[in-house]
Amino acid sequence: MNKFGDKLKALRIQRGLTLQGLAGMLGYRTHGYISEIESGKKTPTVSFVLAVAELFGQTVDDLVRDDIPLNLPQNDANETGPASGVAFAERPPTSAEIERLRLLLSTYQDGAGMLAQKDGTTRPGWRDFERSAALAFNGVASENKDIFDIRLPDPQRPGVSFGVSCKMRRELRKLERHGRASLELSNSAGQFWEHLNAKGINQANYKSRPDEVGHALLELVEQWHQASGLGAGGDVDLTKSCYLTLMWSNAGWYQLHQFPLSLPDSSHLAWEIPVYRRQGREELARHLRGSDAEGVVFEWFGESGGQLKYYPLATGAIWESAKFELEPLPPRLEPEVLQKARNYFRGKWPQ
Repeated sequence: MNKFGDKLKALRIQRGLTLQGLAGMLGYRTHGYISEIESGKKTPTVSFVLAVAELFGQTVDDLVRDDIPLNLPQNDANETGPASGVAFAERPPTSAEIERLRLLLSTYQDGAGMLAQKDGTTRPGWRDFERSAALAFNGVASENKDIFDIRLPDPQRPGVSFGVSCKMRRELRKLERHGRASLELSNSAGQFWEHLNAKGINQANYKSRPDEVGHALLELVEQWHQASGLGAGGDVDLTKSCYLTLMWSNAGWYQLHQFPLSLPDSSHLAWEIPVYRRQGREELARHLRGSDAEGVVFEWFGESGGQLKYYPLATGAIWESAKFELEPLPPRLEPEVLQKARNYFRGKWPQ
């Protein structure tokens, strides 16, 4: 019998947490210990049980006694009243919040979305995702080049917010095949090269110094974050800020993942310029690659757009949603722009 492990796993799944996500919330660097507790291979310590009880709002008695059924908190505003805490920063989003986001994204099928389809409809694009997520989770969309696309105000600390960096890619099929999400962290080629040039690295010599380049790129991203943080006089609590990804597929499926703001240690990655064989000759690629033992983690296309791409394992996500589809639109009686004009200018619109 493994009642505690079963209850822990049920709580984790009910909250939409991965093993790595739960490990991070409990202060562990890896999830191996928690996995062994769930499988019954290890017995939890008293301090671990207390930490789990506090995190999930359970009593120790409920968690360790075999004859008491687990009373799962639903964490749903429709069933238990308003959810406490700020979504993503202090808790996973509720099912009601996810449904709001799904329906908001669905509205962009009416021609207002950024992504045109062959049938004359549209789908939501990256800006539509940012605006919809801000509305669904009671945040404010930055609408500018801020490092964070959404600010979630902290109700306990006026003037302080949690930052959410939104990333949207048509990479859901790749995530399903390879287990890695895809985030374009930045395409600021000029700022990347300026930072590298200050270290004596340029387009003529960067291919011979891949380790230094990889370290410098992640260093600059960290500096961007820190500049908005409380420690630098900013208004963002970086300790609870995150990346929020929306992966989608041509088949019309969508899935959300929340990843920690902190990036992998660059010194733990193998940085290289890939070598390709073309027409019998070996040639160096025009991009940099950083890999761990399980695969490619970063790619930087310094000579062709400056995109810095990040491929975290989905198992390392703090939280993930179930896959969902957009809601079909009802028949539309008139173009959206006519509806908007009539609603905005009720006193002036000709009858």
